[in-house]
Amino acid sequence: MKKPGFDMLRWRLLLAVVAALLAACGGSEPPQTTTSTLVFRIRGTPPSEEFRYVTSSPELIARAREQLRLPEAQRFLFASGGIAAGDGGHNQPWRWHFTDLALVEVAIELCDGRPTLVEADLAYWLSTVRRFCPWGSYVYAVLP
Repeated sequence: MKKPGFDMLRWRLLLAVVAALLAACGGSEPPQTTTSTLVFRIRGTPPSEEFRYVTSSPELIARAREQLRLPEAQRFLFASGGIAAGDGGHNQPWRWHFTDLALVEVAIELCDGRPTLVEADLAYWLSTVRRFCPWGSYVYAVLP
């Protein structure tokens, strides 16, 4: 003989299991990408020569943070990368921005300079040099 309410209990349990399975399968959100803004300054120049690069590369962000753990005078890795027209939404007041960036120890002299030099002859830097690698630059800050 059946106990009263047994079918109702089994039905509720089945609904709970189905709901849990649906929640586990369909409701997950894709992992969020974290971006950081790397702020660079150039030794021996005023803060107005500062420039920025936005990245979501965990490796680059970690390397920049490693540099910040060192005293400024010991931050020898500098910015090097391709550049393009426009501030990229983050490199104000400059009319250029990095399209890619690496922290390096050496680079050719052709791409060495200051942001104001790039700005003063933007067409030359964008069409001929196409890279910017200021040897005196260093990681000044990493903004979340």
